[in-house]
Formats: sequence, structure tokens, C-alpha cells
Amino acid sequence: MSNTPGDDEAPLVLRFDPQTVEHLGAKMYSQLPNAIAELVANAYDADATNVTVAIGHDGSVSVIDDGHGMSREDLAQKYLRIGRNRRHDEASSMTSSGRRRVSGKKGLGKLALFGIGKIVRLDTSREASIASSHVSLSYDEMMSADGEYKPSEFVSEIESKYHGTTVTLRDLKRKSPIDAAQLAVSLSRLFNYTDVDFSLSVVGPDEARHEVTQALRLNAAAVEFAWVFPEDFIATNDYLASRNVTGRIVSAMKPLGQDHRGVTLYAHGRLVNEPEFFGASESSFAFEYLSGYLEVDFLDELSYDVIATDRRALDWDLDETAQLRAALQQLITRVGQERRERRRSASKSATESTLGTSTEDWVASVKSPEKQQLQTLVESIISDDLNIDTEQQVQLLEDVRQLAPEGAEYAWRHFHPEVQASTRTYYDAGDYWAAVQESIKRYVALTAAKSGATPDEALKVITAAFGESGTLKVLDRLRQTSAFSETTIKNLQSGQKHLSMGVLAGFRNPMAHEELAALKANDVFTYQDCLDALGILSHLTRRLDESEL
Repeated sequence: MSNTPGDDEAPLVLRFDPQTVEHLGAKMYSQLPNAIAELVANAYDADATNVTVAIGHDGSVSVIDDGHGMSREDLAQKYLRIGRNRRHDEASSMTSSGRRRVSGKKGLGKLALFGIGKIVRLDTSREASIASSHVSLSYDEMMSADGEYKPSEFVSEIESKYHGTTVTLRDLKRKSPIDAAQLAVSLSRLFNYTDVDFSLSVVGPDEARHEVTQALRLNAAAVEFAWVFPEDFIATNDYLASRNVTGRIVSAMKPLGQDHRGVTLYAHGRLVNEPEFFGASESSFAFEYLSGYLEVDFLDELSYDVIATDRRALDWDLDETAQLRAALQQLITRVGQERRERRRSASKSATESTLGTSTEDWVASVKSPEKQQLQTLVESIISDDLNIDTEQQVQLLEDVRQLAPEGAEYAWRHFHPEVQASTRTYYDAGDYWAAVQESIKRYVALTAAKSGATPDEALKVITAAFGESGTLKVLDRLRQTSAFSETTIKNLQSGQKHLSMGVLAGFRNPMAHEELAALKANDVFTYQDCLDALGILSHLTRRLDESEL
């Protein structure tokens, strides 16, 4: 092992303008996931198949990859050159293996690390080499070096089969513990690599491993609807389709947290624009439920750079990106509208399944003036303006239905069960005259059965059953109290008789010879008339229940 470079090797030197480190490094990156993302991108470009972000007990963070690694010459000519455009210098947009497109190109990622920690330790070994280089950079020493900084370094011997790079950040500026699971979620939003031979995970101090996957990015949402592109593009999305944009947008069943909303843009797997809705002005409620990503790889093919240095936003002022923004805005607006339509349809199906009827039929069954208020209430519940999920909508509708069921004006009367059994079918069908006639028939039949009379002509049954000489005594129990006089008791008996006869005279006889269709067409006997008649019959039937032989 050699602790210093050989005599024939000049010391490694990092040359820079101190302001470059300050502005493009320490100030540009202030969030751990974004800085770690730069190291992951480096590992990806180094053809790594496995990358692990390890959180140490001392609060340090290491990014370990099995990529092709770097030789000491690579460190001097490539890693320690700030602002090196790899794609330009190497005249290729592909990695060494030729399997992947290079995701980094600005050469400023290494500076991002100093926005997070003050010490950067690099341990790397080139594929097929038996030497491993170890370099340590100090932010404080660098800033006091006046533009030319020689990091501490040494070289060690290893087995030739080993290769890869480990970058460790120490003396972090943040003081709070790093949550490994949350870091994995954050990283899942910064990458969209789909290579089957690329694995990224975060390991905490407890050695629990958290895989960083595409699914992790959207797993906070219980998906209700999904749009997959390019399959779900339509004619108005020709711009996006012609540029081979792909991706997936989902709507959640419940409102998403602020950090889960919006559509993220990636180019060749790397974040280029943080989640947003691109100025679409559809319902803000809809946007509380939308999340997703789109791959806009064509941006990397442009002759000019439209991606911000920190890869969090695009330059939207250029012609190409302005067209992209307009197309995305149109797409998001359509998705928001389609979500509303799909949600209404799903809500309607769920409601009909639970209620056993449609809301239209339910509201239409109400005849009283309260129908308008019921319709307004139901429409408010199923609209997006209430901002509740389908399950809550159905529950609210069920609660309202308990208060105002089908034929609410009928149900609110609380008719005697025998009246309901004999009339509801006719009432719901709008055959109000028939409903009353059936109720009269049932009342007469019940009276005959209880009085022992022969079911004959209705008037004979009534006159034989009630009155002073009738076989049935209505409320005869009142004779046992001193609160009612004998005259009152007799009047109750007589009242049952005459009111029953009045029902026959007032509701059966006058139009008994007319056709039902004619009565209905001319609105001679309305639902109000029906309810009033059934109310009287319900009263008489209850008195009949309490009568005694």
C-alpha cells in the first residue's frame, strides 16, 4: 500500500473560482435527496447495476456502486474538472458499455455535495485495475485555498476483480436524523430509470433496506383511475405523441398531500421538472387527486440546454419548451375533465348498487314541493365541489334517502301498515284513484272480518259494524275511566260510522263509473287528493284495530 502518489505522478489538483463552489454547489443544493441524486446519476452513467445509499450511525451518508469506477487519471482529468460536459468531451451520449444514455452532462454535480456536507470522501477502483484511489475533499480547506486545492489522497492495492465507487458525505449541515424510508420515497421522485439491470436502495442504520422503485413514487395514492401514454393520447395530443412522450398519470381515491400532487417530467430517467400542472385551469379540486410522470427524452436531443442546473425546472421561455408547456396544459386539463366524468359514472354505479335505484328515479318519485330542495341537495353531494370520495358520497346519499325516501310525501304520512300494503304500488305508478279504491276495499274487508259480518255491499258492512247498535265498539275502553262521558263514547262510535260512510260517499261513489285513464289525464284526482283520502282511511283503520266486539 502506498499512502502518497508515486513520484512520477503530479498531485491531484482541483482548480476553481471560489464563487463557483459557493453558488453552484453550496447554494444550489440544500436538500439531501437532490444532492444524493447527483451521485446516483454518476453511478448510473458508470454502468452500475447495484447502487446502495447507506446511512451511517454517525449521520454520514455513503453512495456505493458497482460501476466501472475511476482510475487516478480519470480523477485528475474528469472528476476534478468542474463544468466538464461529458457528452461533448467524449463525443458520445452513451455510457462506456453502450447500453445506457448518459444522464449527466454539466459536470457540476460534485459541487452539489458541498451544499449538504463539508467533507466528501471518494474511494474508487477502475475495472481490471489492482489499485484503488482514495480522495478526501474539505469544503473549508477548499474555500481558503484561493482557487487551487490539492485534496488529500492515497492509493491502495485491491483484488483486480473489484471495481466501483463509494462517495461518503460527512459533517452534514443538517442536524436531524435521516429517515431511510422517506429518503427512498424522495429519491423515487427524482429518478425514473426503467433498466432491468439497475437496482437502487436505501439502507438505514438499522440495516433495513428500502428499494427505490417506480411504484414507490405513486404508492401513496390509492389509485382510482389511470391514464397510460402514449396509449391514451388523443388527436389533441399530437405534439406529445410526435415526440414519443410516454408516462402515466393517476387520480387517487382520496386527496393527496401537497408533495404528492402534480406531474413530474423526466428525460432519460432523470428529473428535469418538479411536479406541477403547467398552468392548467381545470377544477382545483381535481388537482388534489392527480399525480404522475411523463418521459420527455426529446429534450436531451435539443441542440441547446433547456434543463436548469439543479434539474428541478425547465427553461419555459424557449419556443420548444413553450410548445411543450402548452401541450402539457391541454393534456392535464383533459385528464381533469375525464376524471370528473369517470368519477360521476363510478359514483352513479355505486349509488345505484347501494340504493337499488338511480338518483334520477329517486328524486322523480317525489311529488311534493320539497322535490326541488331534494334535487339540489343530491346534485350537491354528487358534484366535485363537495370534494369527497365516492364512498362518502354514497353514505351521504343513503342518509338523505332515509330522510326523504322514494315517494317521500307518501312515506312521511306514516300510514297504517294495511293502508301501505294495499296502496303503495298504485301510488308509485301514479294511479291515485285506484290506490284509494284499494284502500277502501281493504278497510271494508278488515271491518267485515273483525265484526263477523258477511263480506257484502260495503255500506251494509259499515252500518252493521259501527254506531250505537253496531257490533264493534270503538275505544270502548274509555268507558273504564271517569274522564269521558257516556255521550262522548257514543259520539266516537257514531263518528267512526259516519266518517266511514263519508269515505264511501266522497271517494268511491262520485267517480266510480269513470275510466281511470280519463281521471288521470284530466288531473281530476291528484296525488294530494290521494294522500288526504289515505290519511282518513289510515285513521279509520287504526280505530278499527282498537275496536272490540
